[in-house]
Amino acid sequence: MDVIREIVLDGIEALLLLTVFEILYNEKKFMIQNKGKTALFCILYIFANYLGEFYITKSYHTFVISIFCILLLAYITKIKVFSSIVVFFSFLIIISVTECFTQIVEMLVFQISLNQIYLNNEYLWLFLIIAKTLQIVTVAIFFKYSEYFTRFKLFKQEGAFFSNLIIQVGIFGVLIFSINFGIFNIKNIEMYNVFIFIIYFILLILELKELKEYRRFINIEAGYKVQENQIKNMKEIISIIRQEKHDFANHINVIWGLCLLNKANTVERIRNYVVGISDNMHSSFKYLNTGNDYLDGLLSIKNNYAIKNNINFEVNIDEPFSSIKIKENELISIISNLVDNAFESFQVKSNMENKQISISTFIENKKFCVEVANNGDMIPENIQEKVFEKGFSTKTKKSSDHGFGLYIIKQLIEQNRGCISLESTHEETKFLIEFKMKEATE
Repeated sequence: MDVIREIVLDGIEALLLLTVFEILYNEKKFMIQNKGKTALFCILYIFANYLGEFYITKSYHTFVISIFCILLLAYITKIKVFSSIVVFFSFLIIISVTECFTQIVEMLVFQISLNQIYLNNEYLWLFLIIAKTLQIVTVAIFFKYSEYFTRFKLFKQEGAFFSNLIIQVGIFGVLIFSINFGIFNIKNIEMYNVFIFIIYFILLILELKELKEYRRFINIEAGYKVQENQIKNMKEIISIIRQEKHDFANHINVIWGLCLLNKANTVERIRNYVVGISDNMHSSFKYLNTGNDYLDGLLSIKNNYAIKNNINFEVNIDEPFSSIKIKENELISIISNLVDNAFESFQVKSNMENKQISISTFIENKKFCVEVANNGDMIPENIQEKVFEKGFSTKTKKSSDHGFGLYIIKQLIEQNRGCISLESTHEETKFLIEFKMKEATE
């Protein structure tokens, strides 16, 4: 009976560990698509834990099994060992917190010691059922909201802080397991376990304070990036104005030269010249007021690009962007990517007449709406369902300087309490973004 129990429990843990991998790596179909690897992982996990019960000292059992599981996970999933460490310790944190919590509750409710939980079958079964239920529910909730974990970028340089946080807390979890299995001779085990639990959360609080400081630096860095982008836009705006000043100066010189000639038909020639340049010349720079200074600069630059490429670029702001709460760098990334996609839709139809791109904002159903539309190439219906998927791109160029795919744009929009939809026909392609309005107290 004990053997069957251990096999079942270890099997559950193996599946939970793989599920944590799916959550953190955003690979929700790994186990379904790799049934053979999943079965092999579970078998080896169960086998290692079962042998560990007989051949490894209790005090060292958790350390040895942890190292084995980290290497096994890296081998089965083909990820780096460091990434495997982060995944395993994330899993261990869930296990240690739920089991420690269950132990404390059971000891306080039944007024028993930790020894009795492990030595009395009734208490042990109650502990195992509650702990495993909590673990399954916790992992299931994390799985449902797994998209929120992608923002931490645990396996990239930007997420190094979070990875280190998980590893530090995970190491402490290993210590808790090792101590709990090796200190049955301590007299007041209840108080000792409460003490360990308190230390555990003190460590969490300290790490969360460090996280707050880290977030502050991230926000500062993001602010600098926005300012850097704004300076770049302003330099281009100044360049455009200088060019226009130069062009106007040339036209004035021509008119002044005609005046100096002082011929009989000078007035008529000046009039014809002025009419000609009035009909053919238009300003390439347009001053916009979107309710966001950074976006004003961005769209002014895009308007200049549109004029150079004979594209009618319309910006209709019925509701200013100040009506929504969103970081400037994220707003710039969203709008810039959608506008760049609109420009790219004309690559095949480069000789097309009456090319149009429009950006509109309006209020509908108490939501702030942004619509980016173009009359370029239609996005085929079989592709429309895939454009927001990870790794999918409609771009005709293999490399792009836009920097953000529609998948990431969708993540940014959803993180800011919004949603995005696509409608594409032969006449027009429209991306519609809907944001919740800023609260009145904000």
